[in-house]
Amino acid sequence: MSFTAGFAVMEVTVRGALPIGDGTENVTYFILDSAKNTIVGQVILPKAVQRSLAVALTVKVPSTAGSLAIGTFDEGGAFQAASFLRVETPTIQRPDGAVGAAGR
Repeated sequence: MSFTAGFAVMEVTVRGALPIGDGTENVTYFILDSAKNTIVGQVILPKAVQRSLAVALTVKVPSTAGSLAIGTFDEGGAFQAASFLRVETPTIQRPDGAVGAAGR
């Protein structure tokens, strides 16, 4: 059973370029609803990569989520935003041109 069962969700995109370095471990980045101070999603990415690597991942979060940030938590439990990642929310598409009944 998915955590999204019974909840309205929206898809957001996590984008950025991973740091270049020798790190071999993975890091869990949490997507935080800043308005409610609640974790609404997560992604696991390499700490560093050998050469430039851009990422674009689609993640489902509750549709009620407000302003979103992505980052980690330090040893004291404080949220640390990742400067190289961002969360893009979908834009609401509005119809172009005339709207209404067609024909007679």
